[in-house]
Amino acid sequence: MTAFTIMNMSIQEEDHLPDLAVQAFRNAFKHASQSSTVVYAKNHQLLKQLPTGEISVIKDISTAYTSISAQHHVLKRKKKQAIV
Repeated sequence: MTAFTIMNMSIQEEDHLPDLAVQAFRNAFKHASQSSTVVYAKNHQLLKQLPTGEISVIKDISTAYTSISAQHHVLKRKKKQAIV
């Protein structure tokens, strides 16, 4: 079971949360890549990095990316009718 702790923060501290999360992820990835083999995507390629630092390309995944066209949809609410 997970227990959550409520933390009282100021607005300035809340603004720094995304930066801290990115920094924590980078540190965790760096630690994981130093201790074991990691696989990740970078520049439309699937890469495998060994703990020795050697990087090899597993697959070119540039064809897996697709661009979608933006379509404008007008969303309308159903009008509620008053019952008398």
